[in-house]
Amino acid sequence: MNLLKLRNLHVTFKTEHKKVFAVRGVNFDLRKGEIVGIVGESGCGKSATAKALMRLIDVDDGQILFEDIDLAKLSEKQMQKVRGKRIGMIFQDPLSALNPTMKIGHQIIEAIRLHTNDSRTEAKQKAIDLLNQVGIPDAQLRYDQYPHELSGGMRQRVGIAIALSCDPQILIADEPTTALDVTIQAQILALLKELQHTRNMSIILITHDLSIV
Repeated sequence: MNLLKLRNLHVTFKTEHKKVFAVRGVNFDLRKGEIVGIVGESGCGKSATAKALMRLIDVDDGQILFEDIDLAKLSEKQMQKVRGKRIGMIFQDPLSALNPTMKIGHQIIEAIRLHTNDSRTEAKQKAIDLLNQVGIPDAQLRYDQYPHELSGGMRQRVGIAIALSCDPQILIADEPTTALDVTIQAQILALLKELQHTRNMSIILITHDLSIV
């Protein structure tokens, strides 16, 4: 059964002098528990496709069918119930995706409480559990640290924890291993595969590196 279907997706960006076609006629299906890879060189529209799917940028034409509901037609208020809760996203630069002035734990709590009725105490325990699940040692200690105190690999794991905070059905991983050394890349990819298996979660893996897929 297809969980997600993209049909003839088009996205354009307007510059001062012309219109740039970022995404032109993209089609793909994603089944429950499946991993789909989107591979291409930098600037070919991979990240634009992901952001359009999340409705972070405007869609010019086409359908984004999630459980047969067209996300392209939802209002922003309706989309807020999907974004982060049912479809999570890991961004390619975890340092810029995290708030540098807020402790790691508080950022995870914020994501949890945005979509649930959990108390702060419940959300804190869930945040620590998530840090453990994504392989961060000394989770209680890391909970009280700031992003700049963590390594690149650790920050990416925090980004994954935030994306998983509301147990989404689909996880979009946009270049999740960029700027990480080969050993850490392998660990992050193994973690995504494990999460896909244990949570029966669908993953869209975006990369410029065919060997990663």
